[in-house]
Amino acid sequence: MTQPLPSRICQRGFTLAELMAVVVIVGVLAALATVGFRKYVLSSRSVEAVHMIGSIKAAQESYRDETFRYLDVTDGELDAATGLYPQGELPTRGKKWAWDNPHHPDRERWFRLGIRSNEPVMYGYTCKAGTGTVEVSTGTEQAMSWPASTGPWYVVRAAADHDPGGKKAVFLSSNFTNEVYSENDND
Repeated sequence: MTQPLPSRICQRGFTLAELMAVVVIVGVLAALATVGFRKYVLSSRSVEAVHMIGSIKAAQESYRDETFRYLDVTDGELDAATGLYPQGELPTRGKKWAWDNPHHPDRERWFRLGIRSNEPVMYGYTCKAGTGTVEVSTGTEQAMSWPASTGPWYVVRAAADHDPGGKKAVFLSSNFTNEVYSENDND
């Protein structure tokens, strides 16, 4: 009877090529996750502005149903960097402001309109209203054209400086459209 020859001891482990393949796969997944997370964070910024503009538009329509006009909420210009509610200045990245600012000159009109926010906001808001031709500067890079109107109108704007020294994020809407125009919202 013959005995089997002793076999070489099997060594277990990974080859360098297998380890490099794993490192490459993990690197690609990490890069994809980083890009996805960045897009998620950038889009989350715009959610507040779109939601608040929708609330302002609904409140303006309710106000018009009762008074047959829209409420001119903002004392200054629509596109001004100061006079924004609630903080009075253009918000910069990372800053949030409580909605109720008793020291802001437009506070009473915002509350008369019925606009509230339970959370701090990272945008400043303006809302101009009037009758007849719309002649307001929007502070956007693209020129906005409004239809000829003889009746009441309003234009609402949200602005923030998410990239100090760069372009300002601006959201804009009016009673003429259900859409919200955005500019530089992902910077």
